[in-house]
Amino acid sequence: MIIEKQPIKPEFTFKMFEMLGGLWLTGCIKTAAELSIADWLASGPKTISFLAEQTQSREDQLYRVMRALCGAGIFEESENKTFILNDFGAALQTDVPGTVKNFVLTIMNEHFPGYGELTYAVQTGKIPFERIHRKDLWGFYKEFPETGENFGKGMTGMSGMELKGIIENYDFKPYKKIVDIGGSNGVMIHTILNNAPQSSGIIFDEANVIEKTITMIPENLNERCSTAIGSFFDEVPQGADLYTMKWILHDWNDDKCVQILKNCYDAMPKGAKLLIIDAVIPDDSLNKPHIAKLLDIVMLASLTGKERTLSEFKMLIEKAGLHFTQIIHIGTDAKSIIECEKI
Repeated sequence: MIIEKQPIKPEFTFKMFEMLGGLWLTGCIKTAAELSIADWLASGPKTISFLAEQTQSREDQLYRVMRALCGAGIFEESENKTFILNDFGAALQTDVPGTVKNFVLTIMNEHFPGYGELTYAVQTGKIPFERIHRKDLWGFYKEFPETGENFGKGMTGMSGMELKGIIENYDFKPYKKIVDIGGSNGVMIHTILNNAPQSSGIIFDEANVIEKTITMIPENLNERCSTAIGSFFDEVPQGADLYTMKWILHDWNDDKCVQILKNCYDAMPKGAKLLIIDAVIPDDSLNKPHIAKLLDIVMLASLTGKERTLSEFKMLIEKAGLHFTQIIHIGTDAKSIIECEKI
């Protein structure tokens, strides 16, 4: 059989070459994160000599990394190899709300090898992360709690880009008791309660998570914010009038998602609402770029879950016995609010 081939246009060879540049640049971002370059620049411009000395690096090699980053708009270079922190580079600072530093280190350390093994996922249906690390993602983080803590901080940092949109686009004030399922360190429920002064909230998560969560409840919320320990695969706290779960369902396959949602259904009184806060791929997005299509590759490489279309979410909601009411866009394609109700 003769296989016909389509001629390659040189401009697309170059375009593919440019896309590979994203990998090289991401390596530079990882180095900047590991060396805390943004922290050193926060107090003002610094020379490459100063940065190399403070980070115990070789000046020439560090300069090449910094030059590439500045070419992409991350940091700025001025005369005499002096570097300045700009708004883009500032996103790599340590322990600043909205930082991406921890997420960068998560993606570029334990997650990164999986992206080179996507063929394994495609041909076997299995998870590259588990093949590489010999355990699933959650087991890995339990075995290496410091790495797991960085992962948690990474999720919190990424929350900064959507919490403002969640608060601005959904009115939490009518709800007196709110449960955040898989609420981790409580940043979302803290934000909600600060904007709903008559409401109380419960952060629900596993014991190893809640142990630290308790210590992070702000003093002004001590009377209105509490914690509960358990697994959302078994049950969730009962009797709230609003339940929330952010970036939870995308971690799990359809059967596990229905199990989680059924447990929510069982805990909810009639008329209670559930907010699923996740990325939603538009059903009509054929050939169109969408950040969730790339986030889905993170899922493919690391977990049994996936990013879903609205139609796919509606199917899960219906199987659990809940009623879909609306989707609310919050100003970023990385998240939307899917509201459903027990009727």
